[in-house]
Amino acid sequence: MTTAALLALGRPTFDVELGIEQASAARRVLDAIDVTTLGEEAVLTDVVEIARAVESALDQKADVVIVLQATFTDASTVISIAEASDIPIVVWSFPEARSGARLRLNSLCGANLAAYSLRRRRHRCAFVHADPATPDAGDRVGGAIDNACRAAPITPPSSAVTPVLDLHAVRTAERIDARLHRSRIGIIGAPPTGFEPCAGDDDQIASTFGVKVARLELGALFEKATAADGSCVDGVVERVSSTLAVDPALTRSDLEPSARLYCGMRNFVDGNGLDAVATRCWPECMADFGGAACTPHAMLTEDRVPGVCEADVLGAVTALVLQLVAGTDPFIADLVDIDDTDDTSVLWHCGVASSRLAHPGEVAVGTVHPNRRVALVNQFALRPGRVTVARLSQCSGGLHLVLADGEMLDRPRPYDGTCGTIRWDRPVRDVAATIFGLGIEHHLGVVYGDHREVLVALARRWGIPVVRLGAEQLAEERQSVAYPSSNQSG
Repeated sequence: MTTAALLALGRPTFDVELGIEQASAARRVLDAIDVTTLGEEAVLTDVVEIARAVESALDQKADVVIVLQATFTDASTVISIAEASDIPIVVWSFPEARSGARLRLNSLCGANLAAYSLRRRRHRCAFVHADPATPDAGDRVGGAIDNACRAAPITPPSSAVTPVLDLHAVRTAERIDARLHRSRIGIIGAPPTGFEPCAGDDDQIASTFGVKVARLELGALFEKATAADGSCVDGVVERVSSTLAVDPALTRSDLEPSARLYCGMRNFVDGNGLDAVATRCWPECMADFGGAACTPHAMLTEDRVPGVCEADVLGAVTALVLQLVAGTDPFIADLVDIDDTDDTSVLWHCGVASSRLAHPGEVAVGTVHPNRRVALVNQFALRPGRVTVARLSQCSGGLHLVLADGEMLDRPRPYDGTCGTIRWDRPVRDVAATIFGLGIEHHLGVVYGDHREVLVALARRWGIPVVRLGAEQLAEERQSVAYPSSNQSG
């Protein structure tokens, strides 16, 4: 019989009550498959409680640690376990219905963060994404436990980038590479705690891609925003009112903090000649300054200066590359849902997509953040069409270009925020196996059109390998990934 130290993790800004229900159901599944669970019943949300529970779990000498991703959390807990012990870790995340309303759990994204940190440490781990109510949940979790306990570390393909023969793609890549060597990105603040994928090496970025990095403290942004003159603030409010259907419940005073954040970011951009910006957007922008950075980031993207969340350095470089390759607005998004009943995923973020990406049959709305309830964010479904998905990645410790393609479907908005439903050109099971098997970052870049050849040509110039989501050579990673399961999506 397997003995498992159980940790159920949550964050108060999500629907912890729903997370408690799913965690309790998951524990019943574990009991049914003869897994002896050690640990508290409660979903832990306090950092002190979590640290105490981790210490207790490691003292109990269990065979495996099972982390129940009751809601989204950062990767701090799994990092602390991996750095203190070689005990295998299973992360179990929970699907949720595509309700058109709030993303209540965002459990999958938390698991994605954990996968990145655990894979980089080459820690024995496995992942399962299953509703505890589905008939095969026990089999999936049992298989994940077995695989974590015997798993060997996974490494990305080491083969060189396949030469690109298309002359137009090669010459386009040469032109874009030259442009990147004249580019600068701005990073405002540091990544949130437990967001290792957002950190980057400024010197490595300059030497590999030619992009220089300028940095600004978050407090300095707030000073710039506070000092913004009234004409800038008035202009932003007028622009927002003309491009978005602003929730009539929002007053001028509700909009002003976000408007000032845009003015502060614009000051940083103009003063440093920046081509993209990534900001530590939460919690401080909302909790301390009083405004969401989502719509300001979207407006910068519309200004041809891509705005990216969570101070994600390589996310900003990715967004800039995609803008140069496609000539259109990029969107940096989280993978928040995978469903093999119709072979689709949802790519989402709180409200940061450019309004030009909105579904033509839907009004782009300006509203409050879905969790923090602070203005201002964009809200709409992404327009249908062919998309390229890419990410300059540090998965498993080395630079790679992650690449995929698919179709953004003509479907209603799955959740609050800016998001769309994608059907990948490869089976969603295989896409998930690559993401969780290699520990690819939670932020993926999306741009409309098929731009794979130019991106591969760029990777060749940079001397970095290409990892294709769902590629056949990664089939062995399915042994440590039990993704996905039916999620009762609407």
